Amino acid sequence: MYTYIVEAEANTKKYEAELSHIESRLIELEISGRIEKLTILKSLKEIINDAVRNHSETVVLIGSDKLVNDAMSTLAEADVTIGIIPLGETNTIATALGIPNGTAACDVLSARITSTLDLGRVSNRYFLSKLYVPAGSNVTLECDSKFHVSALLPSTIDIANFSEESDPRDGHLDVVVRPETRKRLFGFGRASYSHASVFPFKKLTIRSGSESLPIMSDGETVIKTPATIEVAPKKLKVIVGKHRKFA
Repeated sequence: MYTYIVEAEANTKKYEAELSHIESRLIELEISGRIEKLTILKSLKEIINDAVRNHSETVVLIGSDKLVNDAMSTLAEADVTIGIIPLGETNTIATALGIPNGTAACDVLSARITSTLDLGRVSNRYFLSKLYVPAGSNVTLECDSKFHVSALLPSTIDIANFSEESDPRDGHLDVVVRPETRKRLFGFGRASYSHASVFPFKKLTIRSGSESLPIMSDGETVIKTPATIEVAPKKLKVIVGKHRKFA
């Protein structure tokens, strides 16, 4: 049994025709199911929990990266397979998983190639792709209680589960540090950053001295430093495409 969850931003006039094509294609492929559209009266967590109680084996997210990331903490604790039909402008997660936008994603669902992926965890929140820390001073990283990295210059930090540098099935995350090499003048212009240094880890603690820095996902602050991030190995079963960015 399939449950399809449509992001509120995708449930608009702009995507009305595409959603209609998606529903028709799902029927043709004989993988149609219950369709839930997010509104202010229907929370994502409640819809997912209802799907699990109703014995849905597959929960499909129709929307952008934000919907996928918002669903992770609930889906990580559910015994279901995850599918994605990307709609909207920001779909880097689906692209990395080899899933095309819109109606074409239905054929990927039907082929049902699955992969069991790691997740990252910070506080009580899981993430599939990555977190971001904006440039700050006096940042120190403690990796697996084995070694410390100190950023002497203001540095941006990514904590990646999968990216160009990371494989989401290797049992660890990567912290990517990019030191600033040229500051903005009087707050104007663009800062420049040197080549990234990448450090794999299973458990990472980030500290930033007296300055508390935001740790962000999709432009929203998840938590502030100091914080501990760790890998949750083989946590999520996901339907992927042939052209995914990992083997």
